[in-house]
Amino acid sequence: MSVPVKDYTALLRSHMQRANIASYRGLATQSQVSRWQVQQLRAGQLPQMRLAVIAQIADALKVSLGELLGQFGGGDVSSDLGSPDLQAEAALRQEYQRLQAEMAQVREEVRSQVQTEALQTLETWLVQWPTIAKRAQERGDALPAVKLLPFVRPVEQLMAEWGVEAIAPVDAEVSYDPQFHQLSQGTATVGERVKVTHSGSRYQGKLLHRAKVKPLD
Repeated sequence: MSVPVKDYTALLRSHMQRANIASYRGLATQSQVSRWQVQQLRAGQLPQMRLAVIAQIADALKVSLGELLGQFGGGDVSSDLGSPDLQAEAALRQEYQRLQAEMAQVREEVRSQVQTEALQTLETWLVQWPTIAKRAQERGDALPAVKLLPFVRPVEQLMAEWGVEAIAPVDAEVSYDPQFHQLSQGTATVGERVKVTHSGSRYQGKLLHRAKVKPLD
């Protein structure tokens, strides 16, 4: 005997509450299906629905596909699940998800490679520019380079977006650490105070080049 429609509605509402979905419209939106397809599920018409649609609703409700099929399918689904069409559709959906994951990984690898190659090209700029900018700001109009500063801001913004950060500001006094600092002159022991002449940089937490430092005068 089939389950009354109101039981399907109550069951669906129970799943929606556990998934923090407030309305059928919200379920349709989160599942990326039409409201009519949600209404089909409420009406107990699951055997007439496409498996991919059922799977999307199951994902939104945070329940397994098998659980949703068992609860809303009545007695007609078990035989349908073995049909070649449904099996082929399920296989295609799994392959599509696998390809999506692979493409996301490839995009990230390409992005990382492009950024790494760009950073290699910009290495001289990364090393020299913070010091040039600092000196230009100190000397004001006496140094024509000060007029170039606004034009380099986009490059600095790009570096920040990529996760490139300075190890230390130019002229900062820091404790000498040979892992992150390179002496440009003189000598220093670990922990001794030194002055930064070139800021150095990290890329996403990885050392690109060490900050150049010198002993305090």
